[in-house]
Amino acid sequence: MTSTFPDVNETRSTTLTEVEPSLATRERDNDTKSEVEEKPGDIDVEKTAKAVSGSQSDVPPDGGFAAWLVIFGCACGGFATFGFANAFGVFQAYYQDRIPGATQSTVAWIGSLQYCLIFLPGLPSGHMTDKGWLKLPLLTGSLVLVAATFLIAECKELWQLILCQGFAIGGAAGFVFPPSLTVVPQWFDKRRGQAYGLLAIGSAVGGTTLPIILRKLLDSVGFEWTVRILGFILLGLLAIFNVLVQPRKIYQKHEVPKTPLGTLFKNKPLMIYTAAITIVWLGMYTPLGFFDVSAQRIGVPPSRSFYTIVAANASSGVGRFSSGFWADYLGSMNVLILFSSIAAVMAICWPYAHSFPSLLVVAILYGFASGAFISLLPSAISFMVPRHQLGRAIGLSGTIMAVGALVGNPIAGQILIVSGGFDAVGAWSGGTIFISVILMMVSRRLALGGWKGKY
Repeated sequence: MTSTFPDVNETRSTTLTEVEPSLATRERDNDTKSEVEEKPGDIDVEKTAKAVSGSQSDVPPDGGFAAWLVIFGCACGGFATFGFANAFGVFQAYYQDRIPGATQSTVAWIGSLQYCLIFLPGLPSGHMTDKGWLKLPLLTGSLVLVAATFLIAECKELWQLILCQGFAIGGAAGFVFPPSLTVVPQWFDKRRGQAYGLLAIGSAVGGTTLPIILRKLLDSVGFEWTVRILGFILLGLLAIFNVLVQPRKIYQKHEVPKTPLGTLFKNKPLMIYTAAITIVWLGMYTPLGFFDVSAQRIGVPPSRSFYTIVAANASSGVGRFSSGFWADYLGSMNVLILFSSIAAVMAICWPYAHSFPSLLVVAILYGFASGAFISLLPSAISFMVPRHQLGRAIGLSGTIMAVGALVGNPIAGQILIVSGGFDAVGAWSGGTIFISVILMMVSRRLALGGWKGKY
């Protein structure tokens, strides 16, 4: 007689066959989740960002000829944008003596606008980068920047210079510099700090060499041809920049959130860090803008006083590279907090350097310490968000940070006028940097969930 009941062993085999895939799927999910979840006090934020960002096919090569060519191209872009802005002291001295109605205060707003607008368009340009339209903002910004530089030679009045050098050049640089920063994480991961450090050397070289070149040309060929030669220099640099800066061909497509800004505003470490770098802009570039003036106040002739700016920018290049190197081992935020603290101390000490040699020492040490700010500013952000949101994250932070860049030096100039000396100016600069360091530590604590860890 044949039994109508199913065989017990057969039933168990069928059940196990159905359950095993579910268990395997659950194990894979747990393994994936474990890549992100760590103990609150021992989190490696760089590992977390890597786990969130994408698949193995999206892992950056961390070197190679093509990757380093991209960094060289970005450095050329930094020379043509930030390096140009760092050389504004030469234009400041020329304009206030030769442009009708120009004063030290009104001319300073041109330089502040140029700094501010490098970052202000960061949000729209960063959004375009996340959408895959990297080359469009780079090419458009480069063309406008070169054209506006040539037009400076035709400007005869202050309002024309404000429109041309302040708004046009500054705004165009905002579509060149910030988008180029978002390319680096596509090519570098473990060596990202070194890559950002080498990239930032471009602006340091520009800030060191352009003041010397411009001063020599002004004496030999006059203002108009000095600006035209500068335009040709920028044209060559930006041509190299547009050819070499390329996104990776293996590029993981991600679903863009319906409210991308909403997701970024809810990122507490990112928002507190954005507040920190906005405040640091109020004081970080004050010494660099006033070293020349303070040297003349202690009796250094103008033919030598500008070397304080050259020395600060040269040492800044060393600081940018070395901070990027150490960031790969210690964490970007850890190194940024350390270097910024040193910069704050040197800013407070600056007014008490009453001889040219001592002022040069302060300028060199301050330039070295402050170099980490430009080098590691985007590197720290790159570990706070997934790679596909990096353009918007850097852009949003840059747009907010532009407020500090706009008003920082004018506030310092007003403090100098009211107080009559640099003691209060140095205290303002060092104090704002110290406040930003505290906020960076809070951001780091929130991101790590504790005080220990590489970040």
